[in-house]
Formats: sequence, structure tokens, C-alpha cells
Amino acid sequence: MEINAEVRFYTVTEINRIIKTELEANPGFNNIWIKGEIYNLTYHSSGHIYFTLKDEGGVISAVFFRYANKNLKFRLEEGMSVLAYGGITVFEKRGSYQLNVLSVRPEGAGELQKRIEQLKKKLTDEGLFDPSRKRELPFLPSKIGIATSPTGAAVRDIIKVALRRFPNIEIVIAPAKVQGDDAAQSIVRAINELNRPELGIDLIIAGRGGGSFEDLYAFNEEIVVRAFAESPVPIISAVGHQIDHPLSDDAADIAAPTPSAAAELAIPEKKDLIDEIIYLHNRISKALSNSFSRDKTRLENIVSRKIFRDPYELVNYRDMMLNDAENRIALSMKHIISEKKERLLRVPDISSIEKRILSDLRHRFEMQVQAVHKLSPLAVMGRGYAIITDSENKIIKSVEKISDGDSLNIRLKDGRVSANVTSVIREK
Repeated sequence: MEINAEVRFYTVTEINRIIKTELEANPGFNNIWIKGEIYNLTYHSSGHIYFTLKDEGGVISAVFFRYANKNLKFRLEEGMSVLAYGGITVFEKRGSYQLNVLSVRPEGAGELQKRIEQLKKKLTDEGLFDPSRKRELPFLPSKIGIATSPTGAAVRDIIKVALRRFPNIEIVIAPAKVQGDDAAQSIVRAINELNRPELGIDLIIAGRGGGSFEDLYAFNEEIVVRAFAESPVPIISAVGHQIDHPLSDDAADIAAPTPSAAAELAIPEKKDLIDEIIYLHNRISKALSNSFSRDKTRLENIVSRKIFRDPYELVNYRDMMLNDAENRIALSMKHIISEKKERLLRVPDISSIEKRILSDLRHRFEMQVQAVHKLSPLAVMGRGYAIITDSENKIIKSVEKISDGDSLNIRLKDGRVSANVTSVIREK
């Protein structure tokens, strides 16, 4: 096969790095459960545990580092069927991959997990985990209740943190069995006890100090989850865990990863509150001082004004302003009247103008009358002309319209004449 010079070549290191980057960046390979049987098991002196998971069709290498396996409650054995939780990692130099294990459970735990998922769906459909049901924790509870084992590390951690943060807070402990067959009933009784009104509890912390999946199972029991959700007093779920997420976390008003963290969420630091109060006190004092200083300066400025030293000065000043305004108005009116009077004096004699206009109009009228008179038929007839009409009073303009014996009317300047035609002479 001929190789094109433009073909992209990868080195072994490059392709291994690409595979590592793509594989480890894929969320689907970072948080997975793998089921298989353990073989080639090695407990190393460093505390790490190395083994291989296999089934009938394949194998995968696995490593359980010391920081992750320190809370493991049972010992792994050859041939044991387990559920291993973790993420896939790639070794570039060897071009191999393995499972980096964070938690291991016996395969039987799978049935319990299935039951938990079914219960979670049921309670979710009921709205038990709806965020709108969550309540805000009291800002500064005066009394908190703890529902946990009285001999476990959890109660000691909560008390230690609580008293360190707020030494005079009151703590009430309701003992509860947090592991075993009747743990669920015991936890419910403790929560109900702390909800008694006469105790005056402001906030409840319920939980335990971590453990295996099986150890924490009581906090996945339906009666416990409902007790968390229905508690009249706000409640914090404080089940120490890293991988497992008990349903009590979903039902509580707030979930804490550890009992110590729950105490920190529940109780503010007294020193911080005191510092805040001092800070606010200083700000208020400074603000009041500045305000008093400003008001004092304003009052002093006001008092120092002449009007407050001699009130009549203001009256006199206003009287002077009124007199000045009166004088200015009088002068203004006098000026206006003088100007109007001067304008009237400048107007010419209206009667003489009227006579002149009428004379001009009369002369123009007479001229027009004379022009009309010159054009009048009467003026023409005055020079010897006449208007002749027939018996129907129609004007005769030509001898063609006259015959012998016709009766004619002749209008002269000063009268009318009736005549009969005796002869008609036509001139060419």
C-alpha cells in the first residue's frame, strides 16, 4: 500500500495521550459501577489494594488506593462477587487502562439499591422531595436537638463544634440506635421526641458518623425518610458519607456531608456575630455623630443669620421691597400713559381727512358718470340720431327689414314718433 505524504502520523505516546484524554474526560466513564468477581487480589504494604474484576467474557484491572479504602468495613477475598464504583484511568506508557476504585460493595447490596431507587421514585411522585417544602434554618437557634447514637463520634463532633462556635447554646440529645434491625424505629422516636413543643427545640440535627452502605441503610427506610420530611421543626440530615446518598438528605430541609458540617450550618460563629455587632454599632455611632454634627452646624448657621438676631429687619426689608415695587409700577404706568398720549397727539385731523377722501371719491364718481353718459344712446340721439323699432318693438338695423305699409316707432332724444312706410329706397 502506497502511503500518501500528507497522511497524519501519530506517535505511540501521542495516541495513548489522546485516548487517555478522551476516555477520562467522558463523564460516562468517571462515575460507574462495575460488577464482577475478584481475583489476583493483592493487599500491598503501602495500603493500596490491587485486584482484577472478571466475568465470563472479560477482565479489567482495578486499584483501590489507601485514601479510598480506609473506610472499607469488610475484607476483600478471592472469588468474591462485588460491585465496584469508580472511574476509568489510562496509563500512557503501557497503553493500558484500569478502574480507579472509590467504593466496593458485596453484590448483595444491589438488591438494596434497587429497593432504595423504587422508594425514591414513590416518594418523589408524592412530592415529598419537592424543593418548595424546604424551610430556611433559624438564623440563631437558642436550643438545638440531636438525634443520633449517644456513644458515637457524631454526637461528640456536633457538640464540640457547636460549643466552639456558640458556647452558651443549649443542646438536647435524643438517643437513637442508628444501625441494626430496629434502627429505623429508634431514629423516628428520637425525631418525634425532639419535636415535642414543651422542649422548645429550634432546630434538629439527625444522623450518624458515616459507615458502609449497609450501615447507612436505616436512613433510607421509608418511615425515617417520612419523619425527616414531616418534622415540624426544621431538620438537618447529617449522615457522614462520600459516595452514598441516603434519602434522608432529600427529605431534610438541608443536607450536610458530615455531622461536624451540620453543626457549622446550624450554628453561627458567636465571635463573628459579636464582630458584626461591633462593626454595625461603630457605623451607627459614626453616622449619628456625623448627622448631629451636620445638624448642629446648620442650626448655628441659621441662628447666626441677621433675621434671627433682629426679626424686624426682615419686616423692614420686605416693606422696602414693596415700596420699591410700588414705585416701579407707578413709573411704568406713567410711562405707558405718556407714550399713548403722545401717539394720540401725533394722529392728524380726522374730519379734514374725511373731507378730502369724500371730495376725491365725488370727483372720481362724476368722471365715471360723464364717461357713462358719453356712451349712452341718449347722448348719441342728442346729436340727431334715432332708434327705429317695428310693431313688435324690435330694433330695425337695415332697410331689408322694412316693407311698404309697415308701421314703425321712431324714438328721438326728446320723444317718440309713429309712422307708416310709404316707400323703401335701398342704397347700394
